[in-house]
Amino acid sequence: MNVGNLIVTKNYKQDFSIKCPVCTTESFSAWGRVDIYNIERCQGCGLGITSPFPEQKQLVAINQETYLLEQRITTYRSRYEYFKKRYQRQLHDIKSFKPSGKLLDIGCNIGVFLSEARAASFETTGIELNRECAEYAQSHFNLSVHSDYLDNIAFEADSFDVVTMYDVLEHIPDLHSMLAEIRRVLKPGGLLVVQSPNLDSLMADLSKSAWGWLSPPDHLYHFTPGALSSLLVQTGYDVQLVKTWEPADDFCADVMQAKLGNSLLARITRKLIRLSGLALALVTVVQKNWWTRQKGALVEVYAVKATISCTLSSSTTDKGRSNDL
Repeated sequence: MNVGNLIVTKNYKQDFSIKCPVCTTESFSAWGRVDIYNIERCQGCGLGITSPFPEQKQLVAINQETYLLEQRITTYRSRYEYFKKRYQRQLHDIKSFKPSGKLLDIGCNIGVFLSEARAASFETTGIELNRECAEYAQSHFNLSVHSDYLDNIAFEADSFDVVTMYDVLEHIPDLHSMLAEIRRVLKPGGLLVVQSPNLDSLMADLSKSAWGWLSPPDHLYHFTPGALSSLLVQTGYDVQLVKTWEPADDFCADVMQAKLGNSLLARITRKLIRLSGLALALVTVVQKNWWTRQKGALVEVYAVKATISCTLSSSTTDKGRSNDL
């Protein structure tokens, strides 16, 4: 089975023998297991890979079943102020590199981030494979959104000043082809922003296989700050900034679920803890301490299109400057 740069050399349902798509190492160890899926971790760069690796037709079905329009609308409406502040913060960071210009958001969902980006003076375009979500973004926010794969759309070269991929890259089977096409459509010096769950995070360390953001088989890859930075440098980008973070309430909910389980007593205990607000208050105060050590549950990398092709070197993981939010 050949999935882009992921070469499966044995019956992946029984054995796991691949070349890592980031560092080509063939040595992996078991990190965890969710239902029938193993999370195998590269001993070279730390990348996690879901095994067995779903076929393309399975991935399409998973997307359609997982990201239902009504659920997406309910999620954004129920946490409207949170998402508004989150996207404004991300746009503030983007503007520190690119104050304006053409912005492409890959995996734009129902278009809330794109709507904020347009309000922040960007000329916006979106891509969303879920057709219902794409149509909602078009009709509700009057956005330009394509419901197709990036390489099928065939944008002209050097079209965009900024490309964003929030919680998308972990879903992509062929990492190198995707990043190569993004590099093609970025203008010289254009900015790529990638966000993904962080397998090296404190939340993952505490929750282990119960970590809610593993999400196999929807998530094919499980990045670390180092592995993601290495991949970007290898595919022709200069990493400028690496951040890790997570919402405090998500941290509390995930760890309590993992530690307490889902029995009636556990659910009552979790509810009492949430109502007290003590855990949330504590995490809010101290979480920046682990963010600065790149242990936040989400990793954001800001990288610019390099003027010449970059090659992976031993200094790759140290290339970006690290910062908290």
